[in-house]
Amino acid sequence: MMRPYLLIQKLVLVSATFLVSSAALSETKTSQHATGSTGSSILVNRPQVANACPGYSPFDPFSMNYRYKVGPRQGECFRLDEFRPIHVLTEEEAFQYAEKAQLPPPVPGELWVANIRHKDKFWVARIPVDSVEDVIFQVERFDPDGPLLAALNHKRWFAAHAQVRFKFKKGLEATLIPQFTNDHSPAEKLSNIVASSEAVRRKGEKFNPFKGNRDHYGLAKRVLSLDQVIEVSVKDLKHEIAQYPIQIPGTWEQQNQKRQDYLRSALMRSEKDYQAYRSGRPPMYNGREKNCISGAIDIFDDITNYRNLSQGDEADPEMWPREILPSLHERGLIRSTQRYQFPTLNREYGLPFR
Repeated sequence: MMRPYLLIQKLVLVSATFLVSSAALSETKTSQHATGSTGSSILVNRPQVANACPGYSPFDPFSMNYRYKVGPRQGECFRLDEFRPIHVLTEEEAFQYAEKAQLPPPVPGELWVANIRHKDKFWVARIPVDSVEDVIFQVERFDPDGPLLAALNHKRWFAAHAQVRFKFKKGLEATLIPQFTNDHSPAEKLSNIVASSEAVRRKGEKFNPFKGNRDHYGLAKRVLSLDQVIEVSVKDLKHEIAQYPIQIPGTWEQQNQKRQDYLRSALMRSEKDYQAYRSGRPPMYNGREKNCISGAIDIFDDITNYRNLSQGDEADPEMWPREILPSLHERGLIRSTQRYQFPTLNREYGLPFR
């Protein structure tokens, strides 16, 4: 049995199977091999599937063909052509993508990750060892439809999305490799990625908080490039994204290690969802239990052990956006609860809000 290409010295995760060390990793990741790699190439085109969902492609080794099995949308396709959790590659898969891109072979400690969303398509990312320079909590502000709700949101701040940005060190940026077997575009460098738990909705469907509590939406812990976030959320939707650098106590070495651990936490939480989809048990979005805010805060709680992990996979969600900053401050992750204590992403990149 092949070993997955991820060497982690210490990583606390929510499931018993995800308390991982480099010695035990080959046992905990057995289910990864559902991608069909048993010594043969994963870069051979997969068979066509009759009545396949848009999320499935014979040219994408990590695409999935899945329909709702229960709930009001039973039989309807999940929108996995855009919203999809990542997959941490096995050693064999990583070697094959390195060969596809004519890159040097993988080295111990690197992270190889599929389903990274960038330029409206999926990529495989090669993330170097010790590469994270900064971790930034982001709150994407948007106003609901209608002037009354918009005005109320300015006062009460009840409509927002939470996500986590990881900035890579100069010279240790991620390398993106086209994921599709028929895509031979050159590799690209990526200086930022964003981990975002999102409701998988229909094409063009706006989020409805009432439907969000009733098994209407799947859940996808996505990983996107910052460029993708800017194009969609800032330029197209005209949203504002506030930013809060994560504070980490200790020596420089301790701070640096914690940043790497936060990235691994985000990726492995998403990998867990990928395996759930592959096994036919996709996670469902629930505004009261699993939402974007709890998904973002869980990345830190898994490492700091702020909550008792034995009580469940997810933290009790801080449901309302106005609770985000107090929750982060209570954990010691930010200095204060001031709403605009650091430049927004819009200001950082010279893009106006509205």
